[in-house]
Amino acid sequence: MTKQVHIIPVGFDYERLFQPISQGKLEADQVYLLHSSREESDEEARRLAENMLGKLEETFDTVLGIDVESRTVEGIFDFEDLYPYAYDMIEKQVEQGNEVWVNISSMPRTVAFAFAIAANSLLVEHNDYRNQIHTYYVSPKDYLVTEMIEQLRKEEKFLNKHQDRSDKFEERYNEVSDIISQIDSSGVTQGAKEMNDGLHIEFPTVPSSDLHDFEKTLLHFLDEIESAESISSLAKKLADKSEQNIDQDSFKSKVQYNINQLVEKGFVKIQEQKNRHQPTLDTVGELWVNTHPEQNPDKINN
Repeated sequence: MTKQVHIIPVGFDYERLFQPISQGKLEADQVYLLHSSREESDEEARRLAENMLGKLEETFDTVLGIDVESRTVEGIFDFEDLYPYAYDMIEKQVEQGNEVWVNISSMPRTVAFAFAIAANSLLVEHNDYRNQIHTYYVSPKDYLVTEMIEQLRKEEKFLNKHQDRSDKFEERYNEVSDIISQIDSSGVTQGAKEMNDGLHIEFPTVPSSDLHDFEKTLLHFLDEIESAESISSLAKKLADKSEQNIDQDSFKSKVQYNINQLVEKGFVKIQEQKNRHQPTLDTVGELWVNTHPEQNPDKINN
């Protein structure tokens, strides 16, 4: 029997993660709540996230009577790990005959984008999944942060009038005034956090499904050896591994052609090193290899 399965990454939101099911048109038989360990977050962020998770567990289980399971997601800014995790989780549900609904309204965008791109990748690769995988977003009715800022401005005016009453009033006025000043100059966030050895994460495009067997062999072999000194070296290593009687010149040409095709499709990149063209997996290639086990690894003459 087909189940309606919802995968819901949890951040600092509550109502918009369950109301589409409790009050909207969506049905749910199973809900997976994904949450971060947030070991590096400050105490208030951890408290709020844990509170939202607890409330959602109770709402889905006790109030709505839906089977709910919570899972911890590590490395919420490591897209290279998040994407295979999302891909595998969605694919397993679909293979069981279930219909999957992915709510990308909450949690860090790295998690939401990983699940959205993984869902799209599966749809591109498997046209028959189109009625089984859905990605949806729920817009908040109100943004409480704007109301909080409004209240802070009122508090600042009040404290300004009474700061001469005591040092505590003056100290509190300075604290509130400083926060408002930071909001006015930086918005509701401040600075860019370092992650993955940089200040940004690039989200790759959805991998193409148009790969034939030899291209797949090349991708898995490049993953195995990490990189090759040249395309000629790649061809020789792959031929040696096969232990088959192969014409080296024609095989080199075949590898050259298919590597060029993989470069055009975005799976492989070529690094120029001392007049040599060194092929290596691009991000999309790495993601593809991590989500597609190698089939018939010794067969290369396809």
